[in-house]
Amino acid sequence: MLKKIIAIVAALFFLSLTSIGIAQQQVKSAALKVGSVDIQKALNTCEAGKAAAAKLNKALEDAKKKYEAQGQALQKEQEALERQSSVLDEQVFKDKVRDFQSKARDWDRFRKDIETDIRQQHNEIVDKISKELIGITEQVGKEGGFTFVLERSLVPYIDPTLDITDEVVKRYNQKFGAKAAPAPAK
Repeated sequence: MLKKIIAIVAALFFLSLTSIGIAQQQVKSAALKVGSVDIQKALNTCEAGKAAAAKLNKALEDAKKKYEAQGQALQKEQEALERQSSVLDEQVFKDKVRDFQSKARDWDRFRKDIETDIRQQHNEIVDKISKELIGITEQVGKEGGFTFVLERSLVPYIDPTLDITDEVVKRYNQKFGAKAAPAPAK
C-alpha cells in the first residue's frame, strides 16, 4: 500500500514538473511588448489640460485681486482706527477694534476658502482628464499589441522609444479637444 502511494506521489510530482516546463516554454515563446506613458506630461500637454490650467490661473488671479483689494481696505481701516484711538470713547474704540478683528478673520477665512476651492477644482479637473487619458492609453496599448503599459513615474528607467505619451495626447485631443476640461466654478 505504501509503495502505491509513493508511486502515485512520484507520478504526480513528475507530471507537475512537466507542466511547469511546458508553461515556461509557452511564456518564453510569447513576446512581451512593454510601453510607457507619462500621464502628468499628457495632462500638461493635452488641449483640455492647457485650457483647464488657463481657466484655473484666471480664477486664481481674479480671487487674488479681490483678496488684495480687501486687504488694502482693511489696512486703511486699521490706520484710521489707530489715528482715532486717542480721540474716541474707550467703549466705542473697543467696539471698532472688535469689528475690525472680525473683518480680519473674515478676510483670512476668505483666503483659505479661495485656496480650498481652487485646489478642489484642480483635483476634479485632473481626476477627470486623467481617467480619460488612462482610457486612451488602454486603447493605444491594445491596438499596439502591448503586453502592458507602465506609468513613467513608477519606473526609474525605461527606453524612451517605448514611450506612447505623444500618441495618447494626439488621440485624446482628437477625441476630446479642449472641451473636456470642466469650467471652474465661481
